Amino acid sequence: MLTTKHQTITTTDETTLFTVPTGYVANIYYIFIANHGGSANTVTLKWENSAGVDQLFFFDGDSINGGNKETLGGQSSIPLFVIQAGEVVKCQTGSTGDVEFSVTFNLEERVSPFNDFD
Repeated sequence: MLTTKHQTITTTDETTLFTVPTGYVANIYYIFIANHGGSANTVTLKWENSAGVDQLFFFDGDSINGGNKETLGGQSSIPLFVIQAGEVVKCQTGSTGDVEFSVTFNLEERVSPFNDFD
């Protein structure tokens, strides 16, 4: 099931964008971040494993000027990343503002013969 998860952040609190449900994997195809505020803001978008340990920072304190955006992917039908069941994508900003985070992914059932393969 192809879907886009979207969240607008106005605080500096770390926010869960989505958690991959049990029995599924999420193939990430596109990441979009837009700073709708008037000033530059830093953004962090990361994925954590099911134990809460950072696995990968898609953006790690990157500065985005007011009115600008950053993207990853969208040029191919091949996914950028595959995130496993129980893993979490989180976002955060460095200062209060109006920043939009959006991730497009295909949620697919994990084939049972590979349940122990990570």
